[in-house]
Amino acid sequence: MRLSDILKKKYQQQETEVKQEVQLQKKEKEIVSEPATSAREEKTLKSYNVEEVYAKAINTVRNLFRNINSSKTSILVDDVLEVTRSITEIVDVNNQDILLYSCYSTIDSYIYAHSVNVAIYSGVIGKAKGLPIEDLQELVLCGILHDIGMAKVLHIAEKKQKITEPEFEDIKNHSEYAKEEIGKLQLPAQLKSKLISVISQIHERMDGSGYLKGLEAEQIEFFAKIISIADIYEAMTHPRPYRDRILPHDAVVALVKQAQTELDSQLTKLFIDKISIFPVGSYVKLNTGEIARVIATNSSFPLRPKVKVILTAEKYAPKGEEIIDLSQNSQIVITEPVDETKIDTMDKKLLLQIRAQRWWVKDSGV
Repeated sequence: MRLSDILKKKYQQQETEVKQEVQLQKKEKEIVSEPATSAREEKTLKSYNVEEVYAKAINTVRNLFRNINSSKTSILVDDVLEVTRSITEIVDVNNQDILLYSCYSTIDSYIYAHSVNVAIYSGVIGKAKGLPIEDLQELVLCGILHDIGMAKVLHIAEKKQKITEPEFEDIKNHSEYAKEEIGKLQLPAQLKSKLISVISQIHERMDGSGYLKGLEAEQIEFFAKIISIADIYEAMTHPRPYRDRILPHDAVVALVKQAQTELDSQLTKLFIDKISIFPVGSYVKLNTGEIARVIATNSSFPLRPKVKVILTAEKYAPKGEEIIDLSQNSQIVITEPVDETKIDTMDKKLLLQIRAQRWWVKDSGV
């Protein structure tokens, strides 16, 4: 049974519940109304609250890892499937808002945000490749679960000191550990097999330089090729206990270089075309002297995204919200990428807000 079949069954259950509730309300109020809208149609008609989806995804991954590290041998994954569906549908309609959230890291353990962010980036690549929604759902699920084997070695991965060679070898086995952890999830055997096959190959490389088996090119699962690109970019652009992140613009440059030998060049190009030279969420300096945050990309004009000014040339927060679509304003250009944590401003409150934006600390309880 494919993931799409599982989700379809859940949709049908939701639709039945909705119709039963509407019929009950009709009987109680003795009124005649129009036919009930299906649960799927209702969800499609209204916009997702991207923040709620991201918050639930983080909490879901956190809870999943807690269950894995408990004595449970059979883990219910309804919440995982729900956030998979939500992320997939947001990506499928090209909603760039979710890319703003994928800039976050989680303080308690980097792996929670990393898993969600990789799922988002993987979905973006899959959408750019033209995958049908059924395949996109499975790709996003693989992304969410791609580091499930890290549950056994988080104590090593989260060390602030440089890890030793034996410790690194143990971390490399997390792809192998994933087999045991996937086995605990309440999913159909066929889907489990797919997940294990993909996850075990995420660290393989096109030139055979990866691990665990040194696979090359066409030997590597298609989904694994996609997730490896998302995984590398996410890791570079987010801090780890033992190092800081690099700027998204610089990560794009590094990704291009790796695509020459290690990564699928076509898929890497699709990803870069989608996130652009100045990715959503990154900070830039304009020729006006202002500092701005990229809030949307323009595929036809990769050097001219839509930005929101967060600091004036005088180094203060602007009095009102100013959004500039650089594709529509030829007088303003980006001069350089900016590390927002090193911005020089007299507005200390703004500086604290900017630096705090890299961390996801909200717990919405959803």
